[in-house]
Amino acid sequence: MQQEYVSVRNSHVFALPDTISLDEGAALPINYVTAYQALTRVGRIEAGQTVLISGAAGAVGHALIQLSRALGAKPIAVVSSPLKAEAARKSGAAAVVDLSTEILSDVVSSLTAGQGADLAFDPVGGSLLRDLIKSVRERGAIVSIGFAGGAESCLDLAEIVVHEKRLLGYDAWLETDEAVSNAFSAVRSFVEKGAVRPVIDSTWTLEEFEKAYERLASRQAIGTILLKA
Repeated sequence: MQQEYVSVRNSHVFALPDTISLDEGAALPINYVTAYQALTRVGRIEAGQTVLISGAAGAVGHALIQLSRALGAKPIAVVSSPLKAEAARKSGAAAVVDLSTEILSDVVSSLTAGQGADLAFDPVGGSLLRDLIKSVRERGAIVSIGFAGGAESCLDLAEIVVHEKRLLGYDAWLETDEAVSNAFSAVRSFVEKGAVRPVIDSTWTLEEFEKAYERLASRQAIGTILLKA
């Protein structure tokens, strides 16, 4: 028998704008709330700042690009292929660094007149984190959001100490219901203004969850992967 009803806490129910579909709405809460809180609460982003965004073609990366633009910043997308570079441009990135052909710190230095980016937001981790630290300015900050590329990284402590750079962490599980509600309200207002909109990579049935996970683990997805009953 197919389930027709489910009990959900009021704090976990959000009204969607009329301008997006249910599928797009399903891509909003974790990706966009994560991005918004990482940008504002942890990164303390300011209008006019230049921000690096790794994994920029993924679900969180896409949200980071759109929200950073909506907040008045200039996002520089960091990707690993020409296909992902094109996706990042469509998301609204002001500039793109393709790691398959370019050196991150060199491109960022050129784009920022040698100063480096003000902030970096990193859902990838692994060896890329070291390069992101190198690419932010003196007293800049890196917000680590995830570790899709590996949970361990070899850091250059001299780069952090000598230039007083900050490495910060963000974990969505530490958010309170009130913080999530406030963040979603902010995201909803950006959706209503047409400033942000999720991108759906693919949709799978629950019976296809293994294939959906393979797609996620492949790191080839452009946008959000959805499961539907």
